[in-house]
Formats: sequence, structure tokens, C-alpha cells
Amino acid sequence: MATRMRSTVGELQSGLAVAGCALASGTRGDALRILEQYSGYRFSELTTIRRQKPEAFRQIVQLAAAKQTAKAFAKLLELGAVTETSNDHGELHQCAAAAYLSATKQGRSALLVSPTWAEIVAVTDKVRETLKAEGAISPQEEAVAVFDSLSWTVAQKKNASQFEPGQRLRFVRRTKHFDRGETMEVVTTVENGLRVRRPDGTEIDFNPTSSAAYFDVGEERELKVAAGDWLLLQANHGKEFINGERVQVREIQNGRIALADGRSLPAGFNTFTHGYAVTSHSSQSKTVDDVLLVASSKSFAAVNREQFYVSISRGREHVHVFTDDAELLARRVTDSHARKAAVELQALRDDLSRLGFVRREPVKDETTSPSIAGRTITGRQDFRNIRPMRETRLSRVSRLHPVQRIAQAVEQVRRWVGEALRITQRVESTSENAEKTEAIKQPEQTEPTMKQTPEQKYRQSVREKMLRNIEQSRQQQGRSRGISH
Repeated sequence: MATRMRSTVGELQSGLAVAGCALASGTRGDALRILEQYSGYRFSELTTIRRQKPEAFRQIVQLAAAKQTAKAFAKLLELGAVTETSNDHGELHQCAAAAYLSATKQGRSALLVSPTWAEIVAVTDKVRETLKAEGAISPQEEAVAVFDSLSWTVAQKKNASQFEPGQRLRFVRRTKHFDRGETMEVVTTVENGLRVRRPDGTEIDFNPTSSAAYFDVGEERELKVAAGDWLLLQANHGKEFINGERVQVREIQNGRIALADGRSLPAGFNTFTHGYAVTSHSSQSKTVDDVLLVASSKSFAAVNREQFYVSISRGREHVHVFTDDAELLARRVTDSHARKAAVELQALRDDLSRLGFVRREPVKDETTSPSIAGRTITGRQDFRNIRPMRETRLSRVSRLHPVQRIAQAVEQVRRWVGEALRITQRVESTSENAEKTEAIKQPEQTEPTMKQTPEQKYRQSVREKMLRNIEQSRQQQGRSRGISH
């Protein structure tokens, strides 16, 4: 993003003013921080905080902005702005809900902030229960199907194997096949991507790789809405409805929501939730009179230094923290979850060098090393250039036609039969000569027998075995002729 912005400014030959908070969480805060610390651009920093009116509150926010969150939390404890109570049966969430309703009844704007959606749902239920009991919202409510974002990254959306049937795709930009604001249902994964279903029931194959930045992935869930409820819009819809806007419901009939200001939510617009509590990330750019941070031990994994600063700096007049473990929360707010760019790791590399962990530099002079496959290796040579090639299997020269294969097989059988006949004739002639020789009486004086070698014994045993096989085949042929005749 920063590279494209710089090239665009260079092409236009104009200046660029960038405003924002480098301490904010998210990719935008990361980009702004890197531009400020490592680019050649000039920056002006606002050092005076003017949002918080009480001096004590302003000092706490200044400490958090200076990354001294441990001191900031200690100041909150001194001022009595931290409530620690058990949450075994929802007491913590009930206490936070009571503080929120007390502020709104006094005419002050208030905002409940929590690091996780699970905690937001829990404290929202407590707020709505109290409002129903007081008659502020109607006891009659309707379940509305809304889009619940999973906050996937672009890399996750490019991987088709990540998707599951039943998930929803909401397009935030117009594409070749889908309009902006249109919501699709994932049917299944196919060879070239996904198969999605339109609201009218038609299905279409869709490749998420080329348009991963054009849609959001989420799930459909039911949200109970009643007259008097406050809703938080989570997406833009034209110029009439803005992301982050809080609206109050006047009435709801058959899923159509009419607002107290005279507007009505469009029929296809389903990206909203209850507007009593928000995440720390969603609270950015908001300003209220009282900010109430709810962080139980179940949400401590999402608590960090950046999240704590954003949460407590939303209020003008008051800030209050609700937790079930103040000591552990004081330690968790000092942890930083800021992501590091490659350029920011140079300091770590310098520290490792001082400890003796130095990168081995490539050899500049040619030094002789052991040879591989009869070839010597020098220092400048790459192992990929001298690695012996793996032996490959010889490929088949030609492919024979089936008729040719049959002819080849017949020829091999003919040769085998011919060789077998010649061996048989040779053995028969040898046996006849042996019989004639035995019939002639030899003189009484015989020559002494010579000792046979193992090879000669083996040949003799093979010869005797062949003679026996030939004799057996003759006898079988004789029996077969007698039966046939």
C-alpha cells in the first residue's frame, strides 16, 4: 500500500497529507508507523491531547500514548476507576451493564468496549434484559438473519480449501459476476474454486483467487431485534447508511426494520448487530462521554498495550474498567502485539551480533573443497551447479501395434519350441550311444576312475534328470496312442 501511494504521488508530482494514529491497531496503523519512522517524509506530531477534559483522565491517556501502560493502569486504580468482581454467574457483565444504563439515563453518551465478541454478546444480553424489564425496548422481538464477518485476511480468502459449505460471501466491491452488497452462499468447493448460490437459487462457479479483496467471508446468524433496540451498522450502503453508525429501531414487521429517524433499512442489507458494545478495533474514531472497558479473564488473550490505549481514549469525561482479575490485567496491558516489518528487525540483528551471533559471510577467494563425482568444488561455486545428475530410466523407444505384439509373441514361441526339439533330439542320440556302449563288454582291466568336480557332478545330474523326463514323456505318448486307437 505504501509503495503504491508513493508511486502515485510521484506521478502526480504533488504533495500528500496523511493523518492518523500510529498507535492504533491494524494494518493501517502499521503502515503509518513505518512511514513515520523509516521514510524520508516529514511529519508533524500532535503532542497535546484535547479530547479528555478532566486533567487526571488526560494524564492517564498521555501515559498510555507514551507506551507507559503500567503507570496508566496504576493511575486508574488510584482514582477508583477499576472495578474487580467475580464473574462466575455473570456478575461482572451485570455490573458493567448497570453502569452503561446509568450513564445513558443521565443524558450522557456511553460506550461499552471489550476485546472479544464473546464478551460483547454476554454484556449485551444483560443490557437488553434490563431494558426489557424497564420497558425501554419491546418484549416482542423478531429473529433477523444477519451477516457475521469472520475477519479473514486476503491470503485466507485466496485459499479455496479454507471455505466450508454454508458460509457467506458479501461483496464490498462490484465484480464481473456480482454486484456490490450482494451476498452469496458457499455450496461446495470445485476444481477451479468455489460453487456459490445466489439469493434466487441459481448457482455459479467462482474463483476467489483473482478477487479476494472484493468480498468478505462470514456466517449467517440470527439476531433478535425489538422496537427500541440500538443497532450498529457494520457496512456502508450507498450514501444513506454509513459503517459504524448507531441507529435506533422504531418498529420491525416481517423482517423490515423502520428506524426512529424516519429511515428504513434496505431489504437486502443484513450487516449490522446490536449497538450497545463494540470491540476495541471497532471503537476507533468514536468519541463518547463515558467509556466502559469490560475485560474478564476469558478475554485476556486479546488484551494488549495497543488495545488498551484505543479503548480508554474514546471517552471525554470518564473511563471505567471492569474485570475479575485486576492484577493480571495490569500485566497484560503492558504486552505489545504490534507486528514487525523487516526493516524494524535491524535492531534485533545488531543485538544478536553483539552477543556473537554473526552471519557467516560468503567465501570470496576460491578454496578447494572435497570433490564430488570426480569434480572439485571451489568457494564461489554453487552446490546446484556441481551436484551430479540423478540417473534417469530409459524411456521406451517405440510402441508396437497389437498385431505386431502378437506376431512377436508367436515368433518367440516358435523359437522356444525349435530349441526344445533340438535339445530332445540331441539327448535321444546321446542315450542310444550310451546303450550301445553298455552292450559291448569291456576288458576286465579298466582304467581307474577319475574324481569328478562339483561342476561335472551338477552337469551329470542335470543330464540324468533330462533323460528321465524324456523317458516319462515317451511312455505317456504310448499310452495316449493306445487309448485313441
